[in-house]
Amino acid sequence: VNGKQLLPNGPAVFTDTVNLERGQLMDTFINITQSWSKGYLIVNGIMIGRYWPDAGPQFTHYIPGVWLKKGANTITLIELQSHEASPNSVYFTNTPYID
Repeated sequence: VNGKQLLPNGPAVFTDTVNLERGQLMDTFINITQSWSKGYLIVNGIMIGRYWPDAGPQFTHYIPGVWLKKGANTITLIELQSHEASPNSVYFTNTPYID
């Protein structure tokens, strides 16, 4: 899949948390870089949508600020095909990225 190794055991779930302060609870975008192949994005238990950066053109998903909370926020990716580990492969940004 675009030079990436397929996941050896099939689909995989990746979860992490990000701690936010009250002043950071605003509308934002999550950028899912091309280190990921195809899957689903879930934030705080809310299904945000599908991602497929290898196909494009959308690389960011809109997250309304009301869906974020003060303290720990959980970001989950259900990757269906492949993933190459890289720093900052998922990050918040204030602008959408559509190629």
